[in-house]
Amino acid sequence: MKKKLIGGTFWVNFFVLWGILITPCMAAEKFPIKPITLLIGYSPGGSADMVARYLADFVHPILGQPVVVINREGGAGAVALGELKNAPADGYTLGYLPASGIISAHLRKLPYHPTQDFEPIIHHSDNIFGLVVRADSPFKTLKDLIVYAQANPEKVTYCTAGAGSSAHLTMMLLGEAANVKWTHVPFGGGSQAIAAQLGGHVTCGAQTAVFKPHVDAGRLRLLASLRERRIDSYPDIPTLMELGYKVVAPSLQGYAAPKGIPKERVQILHDAFRRGVESPGFKELLNKVNMEVHYLNPDDFRNKIEEVYEATGKIIEKSGADLKKK
Repeated sequence: MKKKLIGGTFWVNFFVLWGILITPCMAAEKFPIKPITLLIGYSPGGSADMVARYLADFVHPILGQPVVVINREGGAGAVALGELKNAPADGYTLGYLPASGIISAHLRKLPYHPTQDFEPIIHHSDNIFGLVVRADSPFKTLKDLIVYAQANPEKVTYCTAGAGSSAHLTMMLLGEAANVKWTHVPFGGGSQAIAAQLGGHVTCGAQTAVFKPHVDAGRLRLLASLRERRIDSYPDIPTLMELGYKVVAPSLQGYAAPKGIPKERVQILHDAFRRGVESPGFKELLNKVNMEVHYLNPDDFRNKIEEVYEATGKIIEKSGADLKKK
């Protein structure tokens, strides 16, 4: 009887130990077992949407499950991020986390906190921002636009991909630096904003790379780069810094999951998307839309999120309460 108990105890302990050892492997092997949703807070056709759809197609065979891109436009990405926060933390819902989703937290109350409610997966690229007008606009240079805006308060209208976006913050700061008052016209995404500008409904637009094909085709004129350096495709176009304005648009382009996702699933998702980011096709796509590859792993991406949150918060606070109302 005693011998049987000893034997039984041995086998019980053996199977318990074996279960502990193989559980992580089984968990990794079983993920994913169904399609993954990737929420994009902007309209179809914009640079964020184009990048997401390329990477979704690329990682499909790697993960063995489709990644379905869903557009939840509104609030400069805040609508999608609010939905992401409330999604199950199981790795089956991811979301696009841009700088606008962080800046907005300083401008209005949001249903999420950008540094506390998400688990970074991967940062993949940087946006190129530019200030553009229609090709038939009387404004040939940024100086022309500024002089007119100074003489005609609030008559100049500018469009962006959303309130609280990087472009919105940049134009607010440029307005302060140049002592002009102009009117913001936000849209649900870059493609909608470009359409409004091409239709002559706004004076100018602070845009991401979606302006490139229209500038190349002669429909829009690029007045200035809103980044810290000139745009490679347009080396003759100066930056705001070169024109005397200490203003630079913050950039952040990556994907995150709800807080609490298992670490092994973060790694699986990161590894799959990283292969897409390192693919020649991805670099070719970014070159076409005038973006730059900028890979960051989950830890470095988290640091970048915190850095942008703190830096933009200081800028907005320094600019005063009136900035939050614009």
